[in-house]
Amino acid sequence: MEYTRSITVSGERDAVAALYVDASTWTQWQPTLLSIEVLEGTPPAQGARSRLTFRRGKSGSMVMTETVESSALPEQWTVVYEVTGVHNLCESRFTSVDAHTTLLEQRNVFRFSGFMRVVGLLFSRSFPAETQKSLEAFRDFAERRLGSPS
Repeated sequence: MEYTRSITVSGERDAVAALYVDASTWTQWQPTLLSIEVLEGTPPAQGARSRLTFRRGKSGSMVMTETVESSALPEQWTVVYEVTGVHNLCESRFTSVDAHTTLLEQRNVFRFSGFMRVVGLLFSRSFPAETQKSLEAFRDFAERRLGSPS
């Protein structure tokens, strides 16, 4: 499954990109993210690996590994998220619309294996919607943090 979602953010491209990859702020705009543990390297640099733990349901959790595939900031940042049965390549591109506005485009490519193939088929429509919801949460956070109007 592959799709692209985008959003404009009020803020200068370099500042928006820097905030987006700043893992110390992720829990402020990703409410289900519980913890981040760096496994190797220095995020957001290429080759860095981290373990992300997300709340799932009322009492469960989901642990995934994030690997930075490439980092050409402030233009582009590509990571791979992996959890059992799921491989998600996530490419984020930052483009200046004007001096005070940034277009954030996110391309996602999912590969499912085992039982997750069934889950991927059953819930394929929810993935793009969740990505858009996450982009909107980031936009709202970034505009508050950067002092830009929503």
